[in-house]
Amino acid sequence: MKNRISFLFLVGCITFGFCQSEYDKKYGHYESLNLGVGYSYSFSDSNKKDFHLLYIGLNKTNYGGRHGGGYQYGIGTEIGLNTEKFTIGPKISGTFYFQFIAIGTELITYTDFDRWTLRLVPFIGIGSEKLKLTLNPQVILTNKNFQPVNKSLLNLSVNLSLDRKK
Repeated sequence: MKNRISFLFLVGCITFGFCQSEYDKKYGHYESLNLGVGYSYSFSDSNKKDFHLLYIGLNKTNYGGRHGGGYQYGIGTEIGLNTEKFTIGPKISGTFYFQFIAIGTELITYTDFDRWTLRLVPFIGIGSEKLKLTLNPQVILTNKNFQPVNKSLLNLSVNLSLDRKK
């Protein structure tokens, strides 16, 4: 019985995916090159210091359809505003959107030019191709002793269109 339900669910998902392309023609679909700007609040559960980060980056968005869905990928950097030493975090990111839900992941390497750490950051939140508010827990992959920012971020970012094609 479980196999039949799983099979019907997968067939339904595939059918929905093919049908969505017909709605793209009717409800609009576009590709966009964006300048992303944002703010991240890095909070801690303990008495550690909270950090503030500025995000700047470029991304490419493919979005549209009846219910509003698509994906986005890009590069950028996070700059520590109140870290002890000047800290930056170059990153690559990818996001999937469906209606008002944003799910994605980032790979960030924070450095103060003496030490560095690599982090995988899965995130989930609300938003669309223009604006998103996400909760970003961080998985520290290397150099766990270097803590330039805490393990959780609350991120608000805005995309400003540079080039948009239908």
